Amino acid sequence: MFASMKTLIVKGLALMLFVAINFSPLYAQTATPGKTETPAPASDPQPTQSGAGEDLGYGVGSVLANMFYIPAKITYAGLGLMTGGVGYLLTGFRGDVANNIIYPAVGGNYVVTPSQLKGTDPLYFVGAPPPDNSVPPATQSATEGATVTR
Repeated sequence: MFASMKTLIVKGLALMLFVAINFSPLYAQTATPGKTETPAPASDPQPTQSGAGEDLGYGVGSVLANMFYIPAKITYAGLGLMTGGVGYLLTGFRGDVANNIIYPAVGGNYVVTPSQLKGTDPLYFVGAPPPDNSVPPATQSATEGATVTR
C-alpha cells in the first residue's frame, strides 16, 4: 500500500514539475522603471569570433543550469506570492506591503541563456522593487498652498 502511494506521489511531483517548466515564461527580463537601456557603442577594434564548439558548450551549459534554476525560480516566485498574500492579510489589507514582497519574487529571469553564462547579459534572480507612485513632498506642499486668483 505504501509503495503504491509513494509511486503516486512521485508521479504527481514529476507531472507538476513538467507542467511548471513547460508553461513558465521563456524569458522574463525586468527593468528598473524609468530607466532605459542603451546599447554600448561598438568601440572594440577586434570583435571576438566564437566557434560552433564554444556556442554549443554555452548552449549545453544553459540547459544544465536551467534544470536547477527554473524549478528554484518558480518555487521562489510561488512562495513570494503566498507570502505577499499573507502579508496583505496580516497588515490589514495594505497593498504596499504585499507589493514589496511580490514584485521582487515574481520579477527577474526565469531562464538562463547562453549570453548570461558568457557574462554579456545580466542574470536577475530577484526582480526590481515595485514602482514608487507617491508624490514627492516638495511637489505636494507647493501644490497644496497654491491659490488660484483671477
